Amino acid sequence: MLRAFHAALRNSPINTKNQAVKDRAQGVVLKVLTNFKSSEIEQAVQSLDRNGIDLLMKYIYKGFEKPTENSSAVLLQWHEKVCVTTSPHRSVHMEECRPKLPL
Repeated sequence: MLRAFHAALRNSPINTKNQAVKDRAQGVVLKVLTNFKSSEIEQAVQSLDRNGIDLLMKYIYKGFEKPTENSSAVLLQWHEKVCVTTSPHRSVHMEECRPKLPL
């Protein structure tokens, strides 16, 4: 499963403007994420470098925008593991892991 995870992120169409290609990639990543066991998520997150974590967070947030059956629960697990296992210097998205207090 870890190889599929890395392949899905490595083959992300980052520089394309073709929305159909981006949507297809999002579907592949979401399918991979939903097939992980909860106990394997932390190891997968720890296997990523800073760019991989940033890309994963983008896919997580994109998945929240277009939820499918049970995807939100799975994405929340991934989001939690990213927030718990990464230190602030590893990802620019860490500010998004901190609870925000209303002003």
